[in-house]
Amino acid sequence: MSDEKEPGFKVSDRRLFNPDGTPRTPDPELEPAPAPAAPAEPQAATGTQAQRTPEVLPGPAFGAEDEMGAGSLEEPEMTEFMEFVMNIATSTAFIPLGLMEHPATGRPQVNLPAAQQGIDLLAMLREKTRGNLTRAEEEFFETLLADLRMQFVSLNGGR
Repeated sequence: MSDEKEPGFKVSDRRLFNPDGTPRTPDPELEPAPAPAAPAEPQAATGTQAQRTPEVLPGPAFGAEDEMGAGSLEEPEMTEFMEFVMNIATSTAFIPLGLMEHPATGRPQVNLPAAQQGIDLLAMLREKTRGNLTRAEEEFFETLLADLRMQFVSLNGGR
């Protein structure tokens, strides 16, 4: 046996809301580093090779595959379907979970049976659309459902 450390992994909570429904403050470690500013003029060549900063080209949307099959890390562009799903999630899950204020009272209210019904509705829609969505839409839907289920479990006391 060697004394070398095995490579580990780090778990990062990327949920947008705390268990009590208040918005989370972003973790500075998870924020992407700002891109370096491009120089005003190209640098002069030294030796046999010119030194210059690489040109940054716009890449495919988040989840889209390039020629090598690797996904990009850019934010996905909201499609009409994603907006539709968010509209349903807002009224059937976010409001009953108390993550948004109730439109009638103007205050967050928790209604777990209604939230469970909304999450189940979204899960059914997810199953019915499986295989018919873009990769970005699939990832968006899966992430949304996972976040809503975690919020439900945290509010329901782990039951």
